Amino acid sequence: MNSVMVMINSMVIKERSDKRFEGRITVNSKRKSFYGQTKTEVKNKAKEYLQKIENGYKEPQKITLNEYLEYWLKKYKWNKIEPSSYTRLYRVYECQIKNSIGNRMIGNIKTEDIQNLIDEYANPSKEATKALALSGLKRLIQLLRPCMQTAVKEGIIQNNPCNDVILPVESCIKTQTKEQLTLSDSEINIFRETALSKYKTTNEYKSRDALVLLVMLNLGLRVGEMLALEWNDIDKENKIVNINKTVQSNIKNFSDSGNTTYNRIKNSTKTKSGRRILKLNESTMFYIEELIEYDKRNNIYSSFIACTRAGTMNTARNLQRSLNRMINQTDLPNRISLHTLRHTFGSSLVRQGIGIEIVSKLMGHANITITYLKYIHVIQEQEAKAMEMVTIC
Repeated sequence: MNSVMVMINSMVIKERSDKRFEGRITVNSKRKSFYGQTKTEVKNKAKEYLQKIENGYKEPQKITLNEYLEYWLKKYKWNKIEPSSYTRLYRVYECQIKNSIGNRMIGNIKTEDIQNLIDEYANPSKEATKALALSGLKRLIQLLRPCMQTAVKEGIIQNNPCNDVILPVESCIKTQTKEQLTLSDSEINIFRETALSKYKTTNEYKSRDALVLLVMLNLGLRVGEMLALEWNDIDKENKIVNINKTVQSNIKNFSDSGNTTYNRIKNSTKTKSGRRILKLNESTMFYIEELIEYDKRNNIYSSFIACTRAGTMNTARNLQRSLNRMINQTDLPNRISLHTLRHTFGSSLVRQGIGIEIVSKLMGHANITITYLKYIHVIQEQEAKAMEMVTIC
């Protein structure tokens, strides 16, 4: 029998003069009373309260924001969202809240305090504070607002101090959102030539990862999708590839007292629309065949296309390092990331006149609006070129 049931069974319930029932128990050396129209109602209220205590709940006058956030994350988010999403939420708590307003009593935190927190991370007054871009500020509010709202529902606080907080417009924020880089047609050619470069002495490709990056570029894959892609996902006879899973990277290991992380294969894509079947063009088929032959020559055995020499699944960090080494051999911009390859794929489709609906499906976006907003700059460029060709009179 667990402690909750023991406490409830030992609770003394008496009928009051107003015909209501009152139950009393002692929790953490303090007496707690519960009231109801029936004994069952009293027991249920006590059971609910004790379960909250076991999950880390403390009385309002004694609970800090850190304590409530830890409780809220464990109670309402753990095993209810993806481990990678939970890790991102926890990182926001850990990096922006825990050592700032986290040690304050939750009942004493006002809207002004939350606004000051947002403003400090938007335009730091202290050197130790790392400025956040707009997306980082949004994540901060997206953690605090629902947490505080639950605190209101649970009677911990009267009002949600986040409701009237204002996010500054991007022009008023120190760190601007990075504009995603896309490679031009000439830069794509340079990238391809560098990726296919070989050693003169052995005539072997300088980098296996470079071939993987070419596959990634030609299919417009997310890095997690590329890492999870296996040889049995490819149908060489029909020249198609099945994108059906992804790798979630750098998930915090909460079972370890240290700060260790792990990678996890999720047997589905980032979104439902992410599950897709793509046609392999001649270039992509060539890179895949070259990877197969490379592995034969170098005795590499793995179920993963993006693998290490030992045959284990590769990592995003390793692929980025390989990409950096490639870029250092060229005059291409040094801020090219793995996502640049995916963004280049989408931009190239738009530049070639492919309809935005088709681009959205090929990219595996959740909806067409996401695609439009991501590639509106390319669409505007194409519209400007079209206007240059228009002659009315």
